[in-house]
Amino acid sequence: MKYIKSNFLFILLVVLSFGILIVNIKINIFRYQNFDYGKFDLGNMTQMVWNTMHGRFMYLTDYFGTNMPRWAMSHVDPILVMFVPLFAIWQSPLTLVISQLVLITFSSLLVYAIAFLKLKSKLAAFLLGVSFLLYPAVGFILAWTGFHGVSAVIPFFLGAFYVFENMYMEKRFTRKGLIVFWILLVLCMMGKEQIPLYVFLYGLFILVFREKKKLGISMMVVGFVWFALAFFVIIPKYAHIRIGGYDKFAKSLDMDTSLTTNVSKPNYFMSRYEEFGGSYSEMFVNMLLNPKKAAVVFFGGDKADNLSRTFLPLALLPLAHPFLLIISFPDFLINYMTTEAGIGTSEIYNHRVSMIIPVLFISTIYAIAFLSSTTKNLEKKMTLLLCAVVVLFNGYTSYKYNNPVYLWLTQAVQKRLSLVGVAFAKTDTNTIKEDLKVGDVIKLSPLENNDRECAKKVVNAIPDSASVSGPDYLGAHLSMRETYAIFPALYKEADYVIVDVFSRKIITILDADVSLIRDVVEDIVKDENYKLDLGCGNLFVFKRVGPHNKAALLPLQEKFRYDEKYNLEVFQSLTVVDYELPESITRGENAQARMVYTKRDNDSLDGYFLFMSFLNKDTGELYQMANLASFGMYQLTDWVEDHYFVEDLEIALPMYLDPGDYKVFVGMSNIIRTRSMFLGDVKVY
Repeated sequence: MKYIKSNFLFILLVVLSFGILIVNIKINIFRYQNFDYGKFDLGNMTQMVWNTMHGRFMYLTDYFGTNMPRWAMSHVDPILVMFVPLFAIWQSPLTLVISQLVLITFSSLLVYAIAFLKLKSKLAAFLLGVSFLLYPAVGFILAWTGFHGVSAVIPFFLGAFYVFENMYMEKRFTRKGLIVFWILLVLCMMGKEQIPLYVFLYGLFILVFREKKKLGISMMVVGFVWFALAFFVIIPKYAHIRIGGYDKFAKSLDMDTSLTTNVSKPNYFMSRYEEFGGSYSEMFVNMLLNPKKAAVVFFGGDKADNLSRTFLPLALLPLAHPFLLIISFPDFLINYMTTEAGIGTSEIYNHRVSMIIPVLFISTIYAIAFLSSTTKNLEKKMTLLLCAVVVLFNGYTSYKYNNPVYLWLTQAVQKRLSLVGVAFAKTDTNTIKEDLKVGDVIKLSPLENNDRECAKKVVNAIPDSASVSGPDYLGAHLSMRETYAIFPALYKEADYVIVDVFSRKIITILDADVSLIRDVVEDIVKDENYKLDLGCGNLFVFKRVGPHNKAALLPLQEKFRYDEKYNLEVFQSLTVVDYELPESITRGENAQARMVYTKRDNDSLDGYFLFMSFLNKDTGELYQMANLASFGMYQLTDWVEDHYFVEDLEIALPMYLDPGDYKVFVGMSNIIRTRSMFLGDVKVY
């Protein structure tokens, strides 16, 4: 009881931290189940740990389908190896996510320890520990970013700082204490390639302000050597693997590689700073010799606002102790000196601010100590006042900047989070009661471009040992395998190719034309080695089965004449003039259907796509799948008035679908407006 009373505030902080941890576990489980975490970056992190556990040290599949060590992608963050034993016990991407949540959330206790060490006040230490939990950037890292090595090492830097300051204040540097200090520093440097510069600058601080010359110089040497090896030796040495993989990828798609020169650089991310030069030395020199330009870039665009969002929650106090704040200079330089358009690296919701956070809080603690020491006889009151101000500013900015943890705690997203664990299957019990005639047009549910139920079924259908080419958002769920490439990478080689023609990640990265995706979809539809294994929503799973009896004719043919049998307008003058449906479909086996359309008028079909809906007449469960040919090969926007378009549909209903009688509809949608037309009934076995 005496211990609880004397340590009440510390115990209260532990309880608060545990509560924040539980909240964030719930948020992250929901985001994972909602497919908000993709291959980049949680899938990559998981794949590296899984591959390391299986003897391929830090290997992953890059953007372009090449299996390579992490440093070939211009990152050096071996801290992931530390999670292999834990991952061996529970093999899931959530292992990494929850591990990071624990490490960062309970870093509040280290902030408490450092604050108590310096300020000699448990209440002040408690207030600053709470401030850490409320700090908006911490909220975003906990709730949004999944896992990154640079985030996971936050407590190691705080721990190293505490260990040193404790020895320094006690004027007793023990061998055990120094060993722990160095272990924590090494773990910290394992978080990312630029963190050794933190150790270099921290060593400089110790050398100048703590007068521990031997230790300070040792840290500077170790930090600089590690940084130099990472940036100038390891990353460039392995860059040829990335470049070779990209050349192979580009060749498979007949792409002009001269349009994406950043991929061929020694460091993939150098193009972000290309206005300052094409090499490390040139960039650094130009930043020094052109301070006006450097200042314009540093504060340009939304970066001034990002600086405000970084410092305002701490009432600008870190600026009052620049000698510690300067330790975070490497990430401020990396994040704020980008010149490439559309690249955001300085936002508080970006994991790249992670290592800035512990330095900001340490600077705040020491700034409070400094400012309080300038007030005669009011030092303790000033300390508590400043700590209270920091808490208030963090509370205010959490509200202002939409800290996701704050939003959850205020029940602003309670309705969304209540969906955790709920099945997302669509049902429509009203339509099954309607007496529909062929050609009747109704407003049925639109085809979703983020159908979680379909995505879960697709994930479950892929064997663990199979290589996969698929969309980014499935990459976390399918990460525990040797090869997972982002479609269209490896679309001619993977065991399974998952097509989602809504997905645009590679196209965006390469700034390529969307027609590239259509060409690839056409190739795989025609490829005699691939068979459609499953169609669900906007996802189509093709399995590599080798040569088989596959129609050579494209599934969408344009004709000038056709003997019309029907005149059934769906919407926007798009009219069905003929169609064939199978009388029955056996789940797990492919069935054939045919639709013939024409445009009566010159109405715009921009943004529209066609899809099929199967409505269970007993349960009202709705199963939908896009019409692949008109979806990804020859889209409606290109269709010509008064021409006929014959679309052959390959229907692959999954085994999880309930057998029974189904109503069949053809629909068209641009997400905003949707119309579906009843075609008839089909029996599913």
